[in-house]
Amino acid sequence: MSSHREMLDYFNHGCFQKLFAAIGKKYKSLGRVGGTVKLSGLSPEDRDILSGFLSRDCRDSAVLMVKLQEVDDILRQSRFNMALPDFLEVYFGCEILPNKEAARLESLKWSQFFHGLMEHARTTVTREWLAELAAGGGAGYRTVKAIYRQNEREAAELLKTCVEAMDRLVQYPGRRQRLPVFAARLTGDPHALDGDRPLGRLLFFALHHMYRLPETEYGAERKKVLFSRAGLEEDDISSNVIVAGLRARPGDPREPVFTASAAAASPLLLPLRFVEQPTGWLPGAVYVMENPAVFSAILDCAAGREQMPAMVCTSGQPSVAALKLLDRLVDAGSTIYYGGDFDPPGLEMGRRLAERYAAAFKPWFFDTAAYLQAPKGIKLTPDQAKKLAILEVPWDGHLIEAMLRVGNVVYQEVLVDRMIEDLFP
Repeated sequence: MSSHREMLDYFNHGCFQKLFAAIGKKYKSLGRVGGTVKLSGLSPEDRDILSGFLSRDCRDSAVLMVKLQEVDDILRQSRFNMALPDFLEVYFGCEILPNKEAARLESLKWSQFFHGLMEHARTTVTREWLAELAAGGGAGYRTVKAIYRQNEREAAELLKTCVEAMDRLVQYPGRRQRLPVFAARLTGDPHALDGDRPLGRLLFFALHHMYRLPETEYGAERKKVLFSRAGLEEDDISSNVIVAGLRARPGDPREPVFTASAAAASPLLLPLRFVEQPTGWLPGAVYVMENPAVFSAILDCAAGREQMPAMVCTSGQPSVAALKLLDRLVDAGSTIYYGGDFDPPGLEMGRRLAERYAAAFKPWFFDTAAYLQAPKGIKLTPDQAKKLAILEVPWDGHLIEAMLRVGNVVYQEVLVDRMIEDLFP
């Protein structure tokens, strides 16, 4: 042990760290003592010290070539009397395995990891998913691998719990239950299956396997739909959307609610539970915006008027409730007139809605003409310009080009006067 300490003290210099880091990498790559490493960027002091170690003049070498066999011979003949592979393990404080051997052992460890999980699986569907993951594929493989690399023990516990959840859903198909209640029964934590938690992500992919679906982008709406298919319903109160001026058909039990709201120019906050229940919507133009301040400014001007435009405010990224409402309105024959900020996030929100509603989507003060006529703007940052350059908007093929040429971000607040004039001529 003392000789090892002496050896490490002797090689405690930056030039040796560079040398043995390169040698260790070469040794793992070849799986034997062989080949040559190249060192550059060495200081005069580095070259002087390595000259003494290698017993050759390296002082004028801008690039130093060192054979692994050369270093092995030096170490064997030194007072440390140690072969290069043994030296590397002492120097780095860990076992140095050739890449092929390390990969073989890692593969064996991965298989054993899943063998233990298989013992907890009670259904064929779950065992098949685990087998696909063990084979290096299957829904959620990349997520599982990332969790495994970060903490193997935690990954085992998460997958074991996910397996239990999946088995319960397979064994009792059609049972409807609230997701937080199911999560609490499973783990004691009602938030364990939330979208931002590892277990929630794992079950999301497990359900992809259960229903043989292609792996899709992880998002709140997709998660809700998929979990609902499995009988797990999220709470339908916290997701909501602000509306004003919407109208239901005469005779619909909800019609008085919307009539009173429109008459008073007063907004309604509709939770998902309300939106998902049947309503006989009257078709028409629906003005959608993500900005609550713009929504409020329009409401200010609507008070006392006979006609109140139908409006929806998403308050940023559309919630599940907002998307569900817009789906129902479009299904009823309405047209979505959407306006947002002329910046990358605002255009991206518009793009998603345009793709979702196709011909039922119309830009509202959200095209090249509106941008160029805006009274004020703020200079684009380099990061914003970079994001714009790779963005496409389906409703106006010239908008991005105009924004990059002018070089300004335009926020919806500066257009609110023109919007009000449009709605209340």
